[in-house]
Amino acid sequence: MNKLLLLTTVLVFSLNFYGQDIKKPTARTKLLVYYFHLTHRCNTCQSIEATTKKVLETYYANELKNGTIIFQTFNCELPENKVLVDKYQAYGATLAFTPIVKGKEAGIDDQTNFAFSKIHNEEVFIKGLQEKINSYLR
Repeated sequence: MNKLLLLTTVLVFSLNFYGQDIKKPTARTKLLVYYFHLTHRCNTCQSIEATTKKVLETYYANELKNGTIIFQTFNCELPENKVLVDKYQAYGATLAFTPIVKGKEAGIDDQTNFAFSKIHNEEVFIKGLQEKINSYLR
């Protein structure tokens, strides 16, 4: 019995410690920006995440701060992310936008093809990302 209690305690602690905290949309949220990745990542995948984060922190700092935009990354291979991975069909590097309309998710806009085709021209990637984000914030 003591071993079972100890095992359960360790398991709960591990899940709480290693599990990713998913930020919940608020009444103010208009856009979820999720980036999914595998444990072992190539330079391109790392660049997509880093440049997306840079765009958000540079041009949308207030929106991140007040919760209008929520940006999160998730490892596709972690079991605690399985529900989101399945929902977004993110079985590898995936950049996805989910607009929030009247407090509800209004579909998933997969930006993965855009990201992989434009990331090697950072200026084009940044401009395209800004245009897409601005269209959701209007």
